[in-house]
Amino acid sequence: MNIGKFTSEQIAQFWEKHPVGSNFVPASEWKDFFIRYDRFRYNHEPHILEEIEKINFKGKRVLEIGMGQGAEAQKIIEAGAIYNGIDLTKESVTRVKLRCELFSLPYESLQVMNAERLDFPDESFDIVFSHGVLHHSPRIRIIIHEIHRVLREGGLVVVMLYHRNSINYQISIRFIRRLGIFLLFFPGMSRLVAKLTHEDMERLEKHRRYLRRDGLAYLKMGNFIHKATDGPDNVFSSVFSQSEAAELFSGFKNLSFSKHFFNERHFPILRSLLSANMKKKIASRYGWHLWIKGIKSCSR
Repeated sequence: MNIGKFTSEQIAQFWEKHPVGSNFVPASEWKDFFIRYDRFRYNHEPHILEEIEKINFKGKRVLEIGMGQGAEAQKIIEAGAIYNGIDLTKESVTRVKLRCELFSLPYESLQVMNAERLDFPDESFDIVFSHGVLHHSPRIRIIIHEIHRVLREGGLVVVMLYHRNSINYQISIRFIRRLGIFLLFFPGMSRLVAKLTHEDMERLEKHRRYLRRDGLAYLKMGNFIHKATDGPDNVFSSVFSQSEAAELFSGFKNLSFSKHFFNERHFPILRSLLSANMKKKIASRYGWHLWIKGIKSCSR
């Protein structure tokens, strides 16, 4: 795959039009929207709060890369951080500024910025946090190098990446979703596919158009991985095994890994049969979200 063809501008344009999570929560008055968005997010992904609560943010100068709707920003600020946030999109920065105003959240800076070129001096931060963002850059190594540069010695990096060895990738994306999209070749299959994949009809219609345009090449994993993770118009996504993530973050010491989030949406039968405890056990080994934590060592 020629990752050089994916530009930061293309990626930014997608996320400007499709702010993360907006498709799950209807638009409304902003304060109400943020409250309902956070409720939805943490009901479906409670491990995010569990992981955030493990980190001592109090009095620490923190940089968040990729703010989305600002849900984690609010939690980090409320935990006592001196907060700085960046995003590739103006839309995210505008929304997070509004959130901070509505909820009286103090921050040091909120900026539109490309993480491949962080406009901060060396050793500026105690913690760099990024949840579900870095895997959308084809130049992730450059970003990790920049994270290392702006972290102080002994500083903490916390990153979530999509997990290659997960049920969501190996079974749902590689087989169930690809089969569902393939069926769109045939007339009258859209409603069946919607039932099988729990995708909304608007997304499926886009998949169908792109499938007819590109033929079976659309379903090759090198292409479909982008479309299956964050919608048919998504520009770029990648997945990483734990060993691949360890190599990416080899400039940090005391690396630790945890997996979370068994995406039940495409497994309606399992969802009803498995207990909450069993789902959590499955997620801890084959979850879609791979959390990486590491400490900046003295030299890289």
